[in-house]
Formats: sequence, structure tokens, C-alpha cells
Amino acid sequence: IRDDKGYVFHDETHGHPRPAMEPKDAILYELHVRDFTRDPASGVRPDWLGTYMGLTQRGTRLAGTTVTTCLDHILELGINVVQLMPVHAFSMPYDPRYEWGYMPNDFNAPEETYCAGTDLGAPIREMKQLVSALHREGLRVTLDVVYNHTAEGWPGRERSMMGLAPRTYFRWRDDGTAWNGSACGNEFHSNSHHGRRFLIESVLHWVRNYQVDGFRFDLMGLIDDESMAMLASALHHEDPSIMVYGEPWAGGEAGIEINSKGKQRGRGWGVFNDDIRDGLRGHVFELDEPAFINAGAQRDEVMAGIRGGIDTFAECPTETINYIECHDNHTLEDRLAITHEMLPKRERARKPVTSRGEMSKLGALTLMTAQGVPFLHSGQEFGRTKLREDNTYNLGDAVNNVRWKDKASGAERCDYYRQVIQLRHHHPMFRLGDRALVDRAVIYFDHLNPGIVVPEGTIGFRVEDVTGEDAWASALVLLNGSTHEKTIPLPPGKFGVATTGGRFELEMTELTASVSHTLPPHTGAVLFTPRA
Repeated sequence: IRDDKGYVFHDETHGHPRPAMEPKDAILYELHVRDFTRDPASGVRPDWLGTYMGLTQRGTRLAGTTVTTCLDHILELGINVVQLMPVHAFSMPYDPRYEWGYMPNDFNAPEETYCAGTDLGAPIREMKQLVSALHREGLRVTLDVVYNHTAEGWPGRERSMMGLAPRTYFRWRDDGTAWNGSACGNEFHSNSHHGRRFLIESVLHWVRNYQVDGFRFDLMGLIDDESMAMLASALHHEDPSIMVYGEPWAGGEAGIEINSKGKQRGRGWGVFNDDIRDGLRGHVFELDEPAFINAGAQRDEVMAGIRGGIDTFAECPTETINYIECHDNHTLEDRLAITHEMLPKRERARKPVTSRGEMSKLGALTLMTAQGVPFLHSGQEFGRTKLREDNTYNLGDAVNNVRWKDKASGAERCDYYRQVIQLRHHHPMFRLGDRALVDRAVIYFDHLNPGIVVPEGTIGFRVEDVTGEDAWASALVLLNGSTHEKTIPLPPGKFGVATTGGRFELEMTELTASVSHTLPPHTGAVLFTPRA
């Protein structure tokens, strides 16, 4: 198309209806379209590698094996919500072939580099086909959106909103420079009249025209809380089950009061819970800091997360996104390896590096039995590594692409993730959506009457079926994050064993009147009492 010409494309692709689902039942799975589907060994059609269409293909297998990949892998795992890293049109300022997508150019158009087709209508058509294909398989789709800044810069790099109306769409200091709470060059003016209107119209555009089911807001701390409340209200008017959640922080000094964790209470959106993340794996910026799953430390942060954040910052558990790994910072596999290597030599000898798989499984068990919405990063379930790099937004395919052979080598860990996801699906007691229900249902052993003191480095809690919907009357969840075998006392009763020591034993039905349960290091257990 010549520079002085325009192109109008009207697409009539019809999508499959949105699957029914309540937010409390969601299990989020974050993936990058290119990373997830570009491995040549994935079984994806060669002309669909790294594309929207590659994520629609069924029947893919790791070359020469029966190991499922891509969409078949997601379905096998039991995920019900796919969170796509940015698919709105973005700039590639660092690598002309690869980007995560966090430098947006156009918030309302799909990214063209993920297309298999080459015609001008391909981005719109294929993005719609992707959402429809996932809906057809019973999956919901949320978009990772980056409304906090654009790829522009003042002066000299204006191409869209900054060129059109810089004072309307961006925040400025008194000295004429742009606020940069995004740490990416500028800061979107969400609390201006036109900025707020744009945000609401943009998310409604994706819901109405592409049928997406929710949004994850990057650096949501830069979007003022009043705009978020209006945006969430508009989306829930369309469909009350649409998920709205984001990062309650910024990337630097900002031009507004940060829309931080706690401001969302009862207002229609959720936040990522960095407390349980840091409690499980260690603070993201303290690499030598062990945490619960590798040392039994930081119990309080984990325990607050298990109750869905209602004791600290959340009005209800669905406001809490519980996670241990995401695209930012090190993968769990890499973080555990780095922390282990930073231990004194004598301690390393006592804590074998081969236990990372058990630590990861313990983290998964914690997330799937905690109240709130669990979140997994693609490949976490089989030990994905990014070669110890922590911020890989521009490091290309060699570092970022999911290598499906790793699923074959991590099959035992992956199968455990699958089973613990099924445990959550099968038992509503682990996904209560109401504060009052959690208060009644989830009780730590030391709060029981009489109280039970658990060994150092462990957590024990009971979950009661307070809704009458579960096949179990109650469950006991035991977590041993320490480096030693621990014996945890139990309350009186007869219990069956669903999973223990990193193994599932769902076929066991015999109940035993145990007074304690012993766990190896870095493992957990779920005991249960069936409904009479």
C-alpha cells in the first residue's frame, strides 16, 4: 500500500461462543504465541510454527514420540484459561525478529508477525480463529494488555497517540518531560477524560469483536483505581464472568498514586499476589534467599496466600492471583538452581540439586489447594529453563522458545502437575469464591481447638466442605518445605490418602485412624475424609 493510501478491511469471521465458567474455577496458563508453538520438534505444521494458527492445531506430538505438545498439551494438563502474552500490535526496538510485545504501537489491532497468512486481513481473521478454536475446546482466553505506556518517545519518536494528543494521553512533569513509571519511556494518562474513555472502549472492542474473556493488565499500578473501577464495571456489564486482574505495582517513580495491592477490595478486579510468590520461592531480587519450598522458610507469607489473601489485602479470594513463576524474572527451575549454587559449599552438599523437581511439585500442590486463582507459566510443569536469564524480552528464540523435548525428560513432574490440577477441579472446597466461606472452611492446625503445633518448616491446614458440594467432608493439607523428613501430628479422625510424598494414590479408599503423617523433604500430602 502506498503511503498516501488507506486500507479498510471488514472481517465477518464468526467465533465459537464463550465457554461457561466462574472466575473462582479458573486455572490460568500464561504463554507467548511464538515461544509456545515455534519449536520445529513440536509437530506443528511448518507453515504454522510460531503463529496464531499453530496454537489452534490439534494432534501435535513431539517428533518421534506420543508426547503431546501445544494445544493438546494444554488440554491434557487440565487448564481452562489461556493467558496470551501481548498480541496487540507492538514495536520491536531491540530485535527486529523477536519481542515479547510490551512496547505497544496499536492497542486495538492484532500483531501481524504471529500470522501464518500474508494478506492484509490475516491478523484480524487469525486472531479471531484462535480465540474461537480455544473456545471450542472449552478454554477461555485472557489477553495480557499493556495500556500503561506506548513505544513512543518525546521528542522525536511520536507515531500514534503521542503524535495525536500528547497532553491528553500521557502524563507530564512540570519541567516538560514525560513521567516514566513504566520504565519504558512514558506513562499513559489513564485518569484524563479521553484516556479513560479510550481504555474502556478498547477493552470492549476486544470483547465484542474478538470474544476474549478477560484481561491481565501489565503494570496496572499506573492505571488509576477510578479508571479500573469504571473499566471493570463496563466489562462486567457485558458479562459478569469476564476476568479483570493485573500487576499492582509500577516500574519506577510515577505521576500518580500507585494503584497498589488492596485498592481493588470489592471493586471488580484482582491482583497478582507477590507475597505467596516470594514466600514460596524467595524474593525476586534476593537470589540467595531461600524460601518455603526449598528451605521451609517464610511460612507466614505462604499461609496468608493459602487463605486467598483475605487476611491481608483481598475482599474475596477471586481477587487474588496465586503464582510462583511468570514470564518476568527467572523461571522456577532456574531460580531454584541459582539459589542452591549461592549456598555455602557445606550446605549444598546436604541439599542435592536433584530435589528441584520435588520442590516444584510442592509449589504446585500449594497453589492448587490454596484459595484464590492459581496461575502457571508455560513450561513450569516440566522444568522450563531460560538458561539462567531473568528478563528475556529481547533474547530471541534460542532462550525463550518452549523446547518440547523438555516435557519428555520432565514427564514425571508434568504428570504430577496434571494430577494436582485435576484434584482442584474435582474438589470445590479448594476454590471457594466467598470470603465468609473461606473463613469457615480453611483453618490452620494451630488454630484448631485444641491447637496442633506443627514442626518447623511445615504447614498444616484443614479444609471443610462448607457448601455441601464436595465428595469429601474435609481434607488435610500437609506441606513440608524443609530439607529434612518431618512428622506432622494430625487432628483426631480417620483419613484416606489422596497424594503424599510427591505421588498420587487416588485409588486408595481404606481409611486409617492415623495420629501423624511423615513426609520426606520438599513434599506434601492431602488426606481426606469422604462424605458419609
